[in-house]
Amino acid sequence: MRIMFATWPATSHLYPVAPLAWALQNAGHEVCVASYPSLADTTVAAGLMAVSLGGGADTTPAAPIPEDELDRLAALLDPGPREGHLWEFFRHRILPVLSFHYPGHPPTGDQRAMVDDLVDFAGAWQPELVLWDPAFLAAPVAARSCGAAHARLLWGLDYFGWIRRRCAETAGAEGTGPVDDPLVRLTAPMHRRFGQQSDEEMFLGQWTVDLMPPRMRLPLDTRSLSVRAVPHQQPAVMPSWAHRRPDRPRVCLTLGVTGRERFINSGVPLPDVLDMMAGLDAEVVATLNEEQLGDVTTVPSNVRVVDYVPLNQVLPTCSAIVHHGGFGTFAAAVAHRVPQLITGALSAWDRGVALATARYVDERGAGLALDTDGFTVDAMCDHLLRLLREPSFTEGAAALHQDLLATPGPAETVRVLEELTARNRGPAGAGLARGPAAEKGEACASS
Repeated sequence: MRIMFATWPATSHLYPVAPLAWALQNAGHEVCVASYPSLADTTVAAGLMAVSLGGGADTTPAAPIPEDELDRLAALLDPGPREGHLWEFFRHRILPVLSFHYPGHPPTGDQRAMVDDLVDFAGAWQPELVLWDPAFLAAPVAARSCGAAHARLLWGLDYFGWIRRRCAETAGAEGTGPVDDPLVRLTAPMHRRFGQQSDEEMFLGQWTVDLMPPRMRLPLDTRSLSVRAVPHQQPAVMPSWAHRRPDRPRVCLTLGVTGRERFINSGVPLPDVLDMMAGLDAEVVATLNEEQLGDVTTVPSNVRVVDYVPLNQVLPTCSAIVHHGGFGTFAAAVAHRVPQLITGALSAWDRGVALATARYVDERGAGLALDTDGFTVDAMCDHLLRLLREPSFTEGAAALHQDLLATPGPAETVRVLEELTARNRGPAGAGLARGPAAEKGEACASS
């Protein structure tokens, strides 16, 4: 069968899904990855067929909904202490990302081109299954238009399911009026333009393929298929030092793929972090590029700075990893049983993700979390020394690895996806209304 992956144009969104795409290809299925042109070269380098649609993707965050309205919605939803970071991440990361695809009514420019191009491509290529990034809510429109089965492919915590549940719970509470779900607000104009309904399937898929460890997920009742997260990195020639075990503990310091592509100064002085590393009886491998090293004038003798090295080459000889909390880096560390020191202070972009990942690693005894608030280099040093000296963290990392192996791998999931596709495919053109009539309805809705 033909399978289309629809992916947000970021390497950190493509790499987690690449192993599943390979498994489907190896089983004899035709696979393509549809995204913006900026992801095409990376997709091809990952051994997958790229389909470039739309125009340039300016992923700079922008506020799609006025701040005062979001404040009122937050007060109405009343997220608890352990959910507050979910709302903040949804508000400052998810909604701005979605606003690029669905910028208002009527949409204009590259944003409209992507949605139309995706629908047109699906109609021509006729995929039987569409696996879509939760930040790519144009994909279920395209799937429904050609009768394909479709499912979300989660690359992180289910913020979308969480906000849908919270809005539904609040709307059903006694004395509470209708709740303006921000997902519906952003995407309903697009659904109307294509003659489709803003139903639950358009936000949560017919089912969800979830790469997150089961114990780390949010407590939601979505229909999910668990798949093991298999780390994927850009291929590279293995350096000679990487396959030799060092004479003293080796520590990896990384800001992840996102930190390389979208570097935002987090406020943590990297020169001070590297100076702290100089006092350790350890060899440090710091995967930092030229921009990240902009303020660094001196590199300690025990720190090896490399522009890029795949984590699957360096982690097998590491005793610990210090990182920003990104899911790809977390999954690589778990795969190689490496204790983790996670702090969102290393990235101004992924602090919401870092908090969730750090809590999970800390609670499972596989590493330590260092809060962004009150972060100090001395505290980082103390935490790192604990990872290197206390055997319990190595044992915790091994336990996480066993959890990983208990989840079915990509190849084991292929048959299940085939069966789900056969059961969930619909008639081509279902719900699709294009042309003058749809455009007229769109104009009325925007007036």
